[in-house]
Amino acid sequence: MVSFREMYGAVYIFENPEAERVKVGMTINHVADRLQSVNEMWLERRVTCQACGGRRLANDKALVPQHPSSQHGSPCPGSNALPLEKDLSLAEAHLENLKNRHSELSGSERGSATRIIRNLERRVGLYRHHTPPVGSWQFRIAFFAECAEQVELASHEILEEHLDRHAPFGEVFRCSVSEAMASPRFRSSRCVRDRA
Repeated sequence: MVSFREMYGAVYIFENPEAERVKVGMTINHVADRLQSVNEMWLERRVTCQACGGRRLANDKALVPQHPSSQHGSPCPGSNALPLEKDLSLAEAHLENLKNRHSELSGSERGSATRIIRNLERRVGLYRHHTPPVGSWQFRIAFFAECAEQVELASHEILEEHLDRHAPFGEVFRCSVSEAMASPRFRSSRCVRDRA
């Protein structure tokens, strides 16, 4: 069985010049599709549900569309509500409700509720000081590698001090494209086959 870390894929760098950020990531699909998805999230067309944290394309009213709850299959309480990018009230009420019910649970239900609470606390914290994003992402370079995830992870370790912890998604760094490419693992990894 092939490990995901050993799969052939693209390690890419996207740049947002207006926000002065770069995004280093990897994909086993088309880089252009990944760029479109990143811009949908950044420009808040793909939004975050206040209850479950799922990302969905906003409906025509800029609300999270109707979707099922991951636990019960019934509609998620975040359906047809403002996303986390616009409001926290539903998320905070949902979090408070989960915390109040937590002591009544036991076993795997309690463990599951604990994970949900931690994830919801993290998401609320991330969006508490959310400011509307500026600019958009542009393709800069991609390296194709036999072990794309290893190259990506090593690059993230090297760029850790530049990590933007307030970005609405991961792998966003406050550095230039040349700094991101300076990672020895990124530039000279034995995994890298060619550039596109």
